[in-house]
Amino acid sequence: MENGSTTVPMKDLEVIMDTNKIKVLFEPTRASIVFEYLVNEAMTVKQLSEKLNRNPGTILHHIQKLQDIGVVVQERTEMTTTGIVQRYYRATAKEYRLGIGGMIEANGGVAQFAKDRLRSIVSSLSVYGIEIPEAQVEEAMDVLRRLIERENAVDSELPIADEKRHRKLPPTVRGDASRIMRRFALEEDSEYQRLREEWQRLLRSHRKVGT
Repeated sequence: MENGSTTVPMKDLEVIMDTNKIKVLFEPTRASIVFEYLVNEAMTVKQLSEKLNRNPGTILHHIQKLQDIGVVVQERTEMTTTGIVQRYYRATAKEYRLGIGGMIEANGGVAQFAKDRLRSIVSSLSVYGIEIPEAQVEEAMDVLRRLIERENAVDSELPIADEKRHRKLPPTVRGDASRIMRRFALEEDSEYQRLREEWQRLLRSHRKVGT
């Protein structure tokens, strides 16, 4: 193992529940560092500063913030021919998803946003002939929340067995393979299957005749 390298495995998906972590990650420059670059490959501060046209010191500050919340790790170090040590950083996952349960338990606008999103999903089902009465909307929201949380939990446990080969896959192929494996994992998870059946029963019970 090279000096300074990490043994932290890269995840296919990481679900972010902590609202403080969400706030740190979604600062515009940090979001660009992670979502545009470090989910795809390991890069140095110098490389990132050139891509983003920002001062290396500023980029290093953002990298340190991202390391503090566990979203970025130092993958390896390399010595240049001039004796300078280059540190390569990468994201801890290929994809990040916000955990709706954690958002609902938060305070203020974040919680309200999550609740409004669930409510809008439930109400929008009417365009497909699923009319859920207002008196049962809260129940539907709760079932949907638990289903989403379980899906997130199962998806986030999907391991990447060969990181080097995974990185070399074309993005479209990598995405297709990820979707297949996530679906496979969900089909094998009994708790997800139970929640999905509960959700489907609810939808069937409010489906208009003929739709």
